[in-house]
Amino acid sequence: MSLASPPVAPSGSVHARIVTLNVRYATKSPVPGEEPWSVRAPKLCAQFAFIASGHTSVFLCLQEVLYSQLIDIQSYLGPSWSHIGQGRDDGRLAGEFSPIFFRADTWDCVRNQTFWLSPTTDVPSRGWDAALNRIVTTGSFRNKETGTAVAIMSTHLDHQGQIAREESARLLLTLARDWTDNRGDGRSRAPLFLGGDFNSTPSGKAYTALTLPGSGMSDISELVPQSLKYGNPDITYTSFGESWERPRKIDFLFVQERLNLKFVAFGILSNKFDDGVYLSDHRPVVADLEIPIKDDDTLH
Repeated sequence: MSLASPPVAPSGSVHARIVTLNVRYATKSPVPGEEPWSVRAPKLCAQFAFIASGHTSVFLCLQEVLYSQLIDIQSYLGPSWSHIGQGRDDGRLAGEFSPIFFRADTWDCVRNQTFWLSPTTDVPSRGWDAALNRIVTTGSFRNKETGTAVAIMSTHLDHQGQIAREESARLLLTLARDWTDNRGDGRSRAPLFLGGDFNSTPSGKAYTALTLPGSGMSDISELVPQSLKYGNPDITYTSFGESWERPRKIDFLFVQERLNLKFVAFGILSNKFDDGVYLSDHRPVVADLEIPIKDDDTLH
């Protein structure tokens, strides 16, 4: 018995894997059914390693990552990986990160910035009726071998503020357009991918705002044929089994302008196995795609 070969992109394209996962912060007061980070960390990092195995173009959009967890994950992934992002409390190390981990041996990070989801995006701040500071980590990357360019965003919308979620969604659209907007010299935009915990179901106002006709943003799960989808399509947040929680779909991967991208697979993976340990209260959401190699992608 042999394992299937890693995916090989057709000539003239780069095969990429985009992942989003809320890892659950390292709380000192676990809820019933939740193991501490010290137990979850090695299992979760092993899952990351499996997800990335055989892939040289992987981007992990994570949420609820405290600085200590950031260091743990980076240490486990090793020197071929790097990450971008800042703590939401002070723009440095305090509070939760929404980092993007990437293969630094394959991709250069051309530029990156953390924006606060508020009317004052450049400074640590809380927007509208949000209970907490919320951020989006944004980066532009260029493939070392082919020069192919991509932009990645990782975010976590507020869990209480309904107005904040909707306004944050609108702000994300503006930030995404501004980030990839061309220079006016006729060169095309690089594809942009947005992953995160949106605390909004597909019927929620935040999701609706992101996917309105004309927004330029599409839910990747809607672009992949049903025959190529894996896992439960309706649940990304499972909780740790708390009686007061309700499993639902609130984690998504979006793409801004499909260009000539080809989406080849989509999956929602498990977060609990036979040992009964929840790796997180969310499930990883994964998309595989092929990005055409062009010599005119705009990154600035």
